[in-house]
Amino acid sequence: MKDLLLDIRGLKKHFPAPGAFLSRGVGVIRAVDGVSLQVQRGETLGLVGESGCGKSTLARMILRLETPTAGQIRFDNEDILAWKGSALKAFRRKVQMIFQDPYSSLNPRQTAGGIIEEPLHIHHHPGGREEIKKKLREIASVVGLNEEQLTRYPHEFSGGQRQRIGIARALILKPRLVIADEPVSALDVSIRAQILNLLKRLQREFDLTYLFITHDLGVVRHMSDRIAVMYLGKIVELGGAEPICGAPVHPYTKALLSAVPSMDPLRKSERTVLSGEMPSPAAPPQGCAFHPRCPVRIGICEQRAPLLERDGAGHWVACHLSR
Repeated sequence: MKDLLLDIRGLKKHFPAPGAFLSRGVGVIRAVDGVSLQVQRGETLGLVGESGCGKSTLARMILRLETPTAGQIRFDNEDILAWKGSALKAFRRKVQMIFQDPYSSLNPRQTAGGIIEEPLHIHHHPGGREEIKKKLREIASVVGLNEEQLTRYPHEFSGGQRQRIGIARALILKPRLVIADEPVSALDVSIRAQILNLLKRLQREFDLTYLFITHDLGVVRHMSDRIAVMYLGKIVELGGAEPICGAPVHPYTKALLSAVPSMDPLRKSERTVLSGEMPSPAAPPQGCAFHPRCPVRIGICEQRAPLLERDGAGHWVACHLSR
């Protein structure tokens, strides 16, 4: 792939299962279990899946907040897992995160202006106080906050305004990659479209690359160039946003899409209701991890895990039925 910014290969994160240490057991929780993804400069890769599938753990490893059990993460063709000290700090200027909850992620004792400019102080921005204030006013204006609002505290803002503060904080360092972890799921429906459109505009203005994490395929279709569908720590389908949403192949992707409400009153579609819950990553089922809930499973699904293989131009699927 040309102009590759982020390259993840065979990434795994296994945690000790509760009680395994005391009982000298060998049980592990396979939060991320062999994920490979590539993100090009300027694109939005949507990462979608149910809660507990490993999306946020993957994001934390990219940010170097968690150490992988195995695998590689290369940023701009450099191995970030080898970085320490000043090199790691410099990397974190280039990769920032927008959090799910726009209230709990903000310090209630700081003003909006203090929250937004804090990354400049943490990373020892060389400019003086006046230059920092200038940057603060500029980024606030870009996200739709006026100068008077910068003196207020988080509890004085609505949810959408608080998320704008979080976005401004993430962008003030002019990062190259922004990881947006469920950035609109905690907002009212009436506000979500405003924040999503703001993120798309900022991507164009700042030449940003997004890893957009969500459980909502309707949102990710609006935002993404490509979509990766994750289930129980693995990628089960990967491809362009339109092919994934218009002609999904994996039964799990089809079930997620069937739950997205249609805006067309004439469109009739049957909803696929999945039985049971996602298995525990501490005890994944044998064979295909999705087979206990799959409405079209066949015998081989219970015996052998499918590989993620190419099923057309840029479309990858891990399903025995796609062969």
